[in-house]
Amino acid sequence: MISHKESFDIVGTISRSPWFQSLPAEAHEQLAAAARVREYQKPSYLFTTGDVAHDIYCVLSGRVRVSISSALGQEFGITDLAPESWLGEQIIAGDLPRVLNAQVIERSSMLQIARPPLVQVGEEHPQMYKDMFIQHIHRSRSVYLLMSGMAFYPLKSRLAGRLLELAEQHGQPGDGGIYLNLNMSQNDLAQLTLGSRQRVNKILGEWREKGIVVVEDNNYLIKDLAALEAETRLQQED
Repeated sequence: MISHKESFDIVGTISRSPWFQSLPAEAHEQLAAAARVREYQKPSYLFTTGDVAHDIYCVLSGRVRVSISSALGQEFGITDLAPESWLGEQIIAGDLPRVLNAQVIERSSMLQIARPPLVQVGEEHPQMYKDMFIQHIHRSRSVYLLMSGMAFYPLKSRLAGRLLELAEQHGQPGDGGIYLNLNMSQNDLAQLTLGSRQRVNKILGEWREKGIVVVEDNNYLIKDLAALEAETRLQQED
């Protein structure tokens, strides 16, 4: 469903993007004029593996999970994107098939810009390509660090690291600690850590007894941030 662009500060969102912040105001206006805003319901997909890429996206509201999937249907969540996160930069290389899935896990409003107007701005302002490349390098580095954690660290360390990442991106400090009001199930955490729901449940139970993390109705309270950070250290599984 197409939404009204007037409901959002489209020019402001574009101007704050690491892809476009170095561009002049007229380029921001040019991109905003070409942008569409669409509403997506949970659990729909922006795109899936194999889809031909035609647009870039920015999360205006809601949350989107980027994942990879196997031929057998297994999924591994790479990251959850919060508002003002951008994705889809591969379209500057042409109409290549997507290698990732982007699933809406909360009702979301998405800004979309098609390849032709994006390339037109890039040709007029080549700095855009440099900024997109630099941001892509930062993202690739984060993925490599994530992969090393998945390959070499036990599930408890991976789960702690994921919760810390979510706390940094979505956490709301309160009197009792840091609240993650994300309605995230243990199946979600299993997908984000390459673990089983049963093992994730056991670890969360241990942390609850230690006063580190409390779970209620798929929302999380990190009560002891330092103790959770300690759980990320390399250690043997029980």
